[in-house]
Amino acid sequence: MLSVIIPAYNAESTLSAQLDALVQQEFSGPWEIVVGDNGSTDGTLAIIRRYQQTMPQLKVVDASAQRGAAHARNMACAQAQGDALLFCDADDVVTSGWVAAMATALETHDLVCGRREMTQLNDRNEFSAALTSIEGTGKLYHPFRPFGAASNLAVKRVHHEAVGGFDGQLLALQDIDYCWRIQALGVELHEVKDAVVNFRFRGDVRSNFRRLKKFGYYSARLYRKHWAYGFPKGMLFKCFLALPLVPVKFVVRVRDRPTLFLWFLNMGWALGYWHAWLDMAKEAVVARLSGGKPDPELSAG
Repeated sequence: MLSVIIPAYNAESTLSAQLDALVQQEFSGPWEIVVGDNGSTDGTLAIIRRYQQTMPQLKVVDASAQRGAAHARNMACAQAQGDALLFCDADDVVTSGWVAAMATALETHDLVCGRREMTQLNDRNEFSAALTSIEGTGKLYHPFRPFGAASNLAVKRVHHEAVGGFDGQLLALQDIDYCWRIQALGVELHEVKDAVVNFRFRGDVRSNFRRLKKFGYYSARLYRKHWAYGFPKGMLFKCFLALPLVPVKFVVRVRDRPTLFLWFLNMGWALGYWHAWLDMAKEAVVARLSGGKPDPELSAG
């Protein structure tokens, strides 16, 4: 039994396209779709109820108690019946062979990621080119461990439960943390090239700047979380240099509109990264002053 897990929050403008794509899946085995609704206030639930009339395998779970896709996925997984969990998002569109490709891969692998196609749902312009270079496709590589995006990921349930699901304290990059923790169990991440999801870019230039700033913020918290598990300390130093080097990168790298967009988004990431470390330093000071046990790494010196 396979369970497709979809976190959703105010997804009325995109969810129908994803559900239509899942209806058309070329897979004959037993499977279900579980939507974790994160407290939608638009027509998301009405859309799900309409599709349930013709999709008996479609279920919805109330995941409104805590904000964030991590909580929505965890609540949906808790109610899912499958021994394998397939993750996709409410604003993307899976291709017709996605479920079958994931199912086949999970016969021989325990943690798999598919590939994300960036052209079908997005305008082909200079800004899209910049976002494509940032988002990446398929299995993504990192100096610590590789990872896959939760918009196209699958895992055996036993490993999901072993790590306690997604970390609800991370409001971004939960999929990176999730993949890293599962791989720490000795599980290898395998890429499935035939499992393709059409990925939809989120918003305009300004909203993506805020999104990259959020990514930078939670990158710092993610890296700090994994220090004790062998995260390369040298990378922290390189990331700290991201903000001071912003003016230099502008002069050296910006030559046209795509490189300008890319520089702008990377500046957002750098601002978020520094913001997080300032917050964590303040938290360490507050813990010390309040008599709590401060983080020795953050309060050293």
